[in-house]
Amino acid sequence: MRRPLHIFVPHCSDVLTDHLPHGDGLIAHGFITNLARRGHQLHVAAQRVEVREPLPANVTVHEIPLRGGGPLFSRLDYMLRVRRLLSRLKKHCRFDLVHQLNPVFTGLSLSLAGSDLPLVLGTYVARWPDDPDAISSAGKWVGRALDYGRNVICDAQQRRADVLLLTTPAARNRLSRPKAVSDRVHILPHGLDTGLFSPDAAWDSPDRLQAEQQKPSILFFANVLRRKGIYTLIDAFPSVAREFPACVLRIAGDGPELAEVRRRVGALPCAGQVEFLGRRERAQAPDLYRNCSVYCLPSYGEPYGMTAAEAMSCARAVVVTQAGGLEHLVHDRGGRRVPVGDAVSLANALSELLRNPTERRAMGHYNRQLVETTMSWDRVVQQLEEIYEHTLQSVPSALYGRRHREVLPAERRSDADAQEHA
Repeated sequence: MRRPLHIFVPHCSDVLTDHLPHGDGLIAHGFITNLARRGHQLHVAAQRVEVREPLPANVTVHEIPLRGGGPLFSRLDYMLRVRRLLSRLKKHCRFDLVHQLNPVFTGLSLSLAGSDLPLVLGTYVARWPDDPDAISSAGKWVGRALDYGRNVICDAQQRRADVLLLTTPAARNRLSRPKAVSDRVHILPHGLDTGLFSPDAAWDSPDRLQAEQQKPSILFFANVLRRKGIYTLIDAFPSVAREFPACVLRIAGDGPELAEVRRRVGALPCAGQVEFLGRRERAQAPDLYRNCSVYCLPSYGEPYGMTAAEAMSCARAVVVTQAGGLEHLVHDRGGRRVPVGDAVSLANALSELLRNPTERRAMGHYNRQLVETTMSWDRVVQQLEEIYEHTLQSVPSALYGRRHREVLPAERRSDADAQEHA
């Protein structure tokens, strides 16, 4: 970018965090901190903030805690308070644009209509084949009404947006009218900390490969849910275990179906080769990836596939399904993609890679290079800056003269503070 930008970021997930296991909160934190490190000034509206490391000095967070009254009232109330916050801040600061980060399915940006600022939405991730946002317990007609209302809100947001960011082409299923907005769509993956998620120094040494081959391992690291493909993996593993009696399947994660998964594993002839690691902290994830032979995520249609990308960054070969975001993240040179729910194909793919340590090493090299060149935070934020620049040059409202700025102190402020200064 030729100059630092002033960006207003309305964030609508439950929490903005640098350590909690909350995908939207972690990704938003990554975008915010890495934009700040490149010199941009950000004002962030957030419901709750849980960070261990201080935010950069050029990030001002305005906490707006949700109030009671039910989900719909809380959401509308939050939207109105975000709008008031932007109105107050505009008296002192000339913003260049508004960027509503993930998630973008709640209509939050509609509350900012009339701000005359370019609007960036995203990143969008793909919708699950069976949309988890749907209320399954509702009746058929109620469900259809909710879907209709949600689509109307999404369409209204997307029509007034200047940029729509999709993590992969699979996320096009989030667009209400793909053809109508095709000229505003950009593909931008989520960023990765390639220093944290990195291979250990001796990962591809002959001694390491030989030791790994003597006791190979498969890692599943995700919420223990049917839609993550855990039952397909359990059905596939006995075939792998027959060929590789020393192979271990490690299941890291927690979830409502963990007890059933344990029961099914207990009935397998190879039950002794399955280890349950339980819930793991984010800081433990790199070592989990580094100490597996193959990472496996046989999801039914993963919206993005961040754990697969993290494993790739740690130079691991991966086996995933050809569905959702995974189909676009994993290339033939970095792993194998198999049909959803096909335990035989999954077993064959896993066994093929376990037989060939040299091929696994080549896949690891390819994956690490791919992540460094396309998914590192430096590269992702550089791409985002290029999108911002293109938007500012093409949107007439962004070309108006910039008034004198009063840069507010970079500190966390509550909504109560905002009201006092209104």
